[in-house]
Amino acid sequence: MRASRKALSLAAWVTVLGGSILNAQDPRGAIAGTITDSTNAVIPGVAVRVTNLETGVAASSVSNAAGNYAIPFLPPGFYRVSAELSGFKRFVRDRVEVRVGETVGLNIQMEVGPVTETVEVTASTPLLDTVGASLGQVFDQRRILELPQRGANPMELTLLAPGVVNTTNLRLRKAMAPEATSEFMADGAGNRNNEFQIDGITNMSGDRGRGYSRVAFVPPIAAVREFKMQTTAYDASVGHTAGAIVNVSTNSGTNDLHGELLYVLRHSALDAPNFFNNKAGTKPAIYQDHRWGGSAGGPLVIPGLYNGRNRTFWFAVYDDNRFGSPKQFTSTVPTASERQGDFSALLKLGGQYQIYDPFTTAPAPGGRFSRQPFAGNIIPRSRLDNVGLNLVGLYPLPNQPGTSDGRNNFYYEGKAIQKIYQYL
Repeated sequence: MRASRKALSLAAWVTVLGGSILNAQDPRGAIAGTITDSTNAVIPGVAVRVTNLETGVAASSVSNAAGNYAIPFLPPGFYRVSAELSGFKRFVRDRVEVRVGETVGLNIQMEVGPVTETVEVTASTPLLDTVGASLGQVFDQRRILELPQRGANPMELTLLAPGVVNTTNLRLRKAMAPEATSEFMADGAGNRNNEFQIDGITNMSGDRGRGYSRVAFVPPIAAVREFKMQTTAYDASVGHTAGAIVNVSTNSGTNDLHGELLYVLRHSALDAPNFFNNKAGTKPAIYQDHRWGGSAGGPLVIPGLYNGRNRTFWFAVYDDNRFGSPKQFTSTVPTASERQGDFSALLKLGGQYQIYDPFTTAPAPGGRFSRQPFAGNIIPRSRLDNVGLNLVGLYPLPNQPGTSDGRNNFYYEGKAIQKIYQYL
């Protein structure tokens, strides 16, 4: 048996856009805070500028009369924050991390002095989201790339969040397994009450007709910048679901050209027998899992026409996975005699196996009907349809004894390779 599955980003987005955009959560973050002087008096009119360290894209704001500033709609990443006002030294803080769906609280204290002087804050503790009330965990790019994922499915890491319980078995969670990926419970909110999003857009599909939805598309590992799992969502923008929110932020190109190539092999020939193999004296189960692909991204540069540094970027990823293990099953097939209408061997086991001629049906006392049995439990050749004979000839012959009445007389072991390839 051979199965082939294909995941296209365009098809995924068409499915995703079918959801409710009004209920989507903005995956971008923000930086906000209050600007004061050394006496803790608020300072209005301060020009605040944040610059993404990877793309060079900048955004700015000015503190209001209460000394507050806010710069929203920032993609996840590291930023340089600077603040300037005549009569004060220039404030600079590097590597302020903005995470998906979070607002970083950064209060700034200005020092009196010429603006040509700079107060630079470095090597400080990472800032936390002190503004939002929702509880959850962010899985950043380092965790996604370095933590083991048995099925090469970044959504498998959702099981590591506090309060999350796996509600299915330990079967393989591949990108082509939306059912297993969706089956978990967060903080007792019930199974399948969770929502998946990609860049703030609903990523759910109710394709099974069973009264619940599941994740529609699982992006490749290299395509995920980070994702946030909110197990207790108090924010009104995500309050329409009883369970957790899994909001994925996809990767993007930067000012530097980056790329990777990968090949991952899992094979039973490389495995040692486990405890149960050793106890039963058996060998490890045979399987194979080949995954290869690559990703690349950078600024959009057309020599002599356009330079997209600090403005326009591109990113592409391809992932191909072929895996499987021998499939063994036992079934029942007709014997050579039965293909010719001869069921006399069954009659030796008892009258319950007697076959009756439907053309001999006649009324019987008490409003019932009776039929005559085939002599010797053999259906005449003239009564067998040629189409039926051709169809039964497609079945293989028995290859093992089976039960006394002919059941479970066929054993098969075959190779089953599944193919999954994704690109966006």
